[in-house]
Amino acid sequence: MRYLILLRGVNVGGNHRVVMAELRQQLTELGFDQVRSYINSGNLIIDSSLPLVEVQAAVTTLLATQYDFPVAALVIEKDVYLAELAQAPEWWGAEGDLRHNTLFFLPTFTPEMLVPLRQQELIYDQIHYGQHALFWTAPAKQNYSRSLYAKLLPLDLYPAVTIRNRNTTLKLAALLQN
Repeated sequence: MRYLILLRGVNVGGNHRVVMAELRQQLTELGFDQVRSYINSGNLIIDSSLPLVEVQAAVTTLLATQYDFPVAALVIEKDVYLAELAQAPEWWGAEGDLRHNTLFFLPTFTPEMLVPLRQQELIYDQIHYGQHALFWTAPAKQNYSRSLYAKLLPLDLYPAVTIRNRNTTLKLAALLQN
């Protein structure tokens, strides 16, 4: 089975440095096959005969023992990722002064974390609530500070997601299929 591993908040602004070559080697030493990474922001693809729960546990344990800072990770099966992406709305990727992101739910996510979002009137944002992620479009420049996306940081949801832009989300789908 092919899995995608998405790390949260690594190699951003020089903080929480995780060298992808080292992590690929560590995952290989754990017995995972075809270990690959994409860009330096914590996107890895592995093959394993282990079930999802065991892969998630192994990755979580590895990260906790190898790094002196917390590294949250989501492990998602290839077919689940591709099915989620197939549900992305047509407006996600529209042209214009827009940013298109995917907010993937980490293992710490709970549905209650979405309540504050669902209670907001969306003037500048569009949000599609998926099973494993949110597809979110917000202004890129003009009106960005007024968007709900710009106000995510204090919400309980923020530390329970890992965010990828649309280009990375689509590239990961392509890599999963190779």
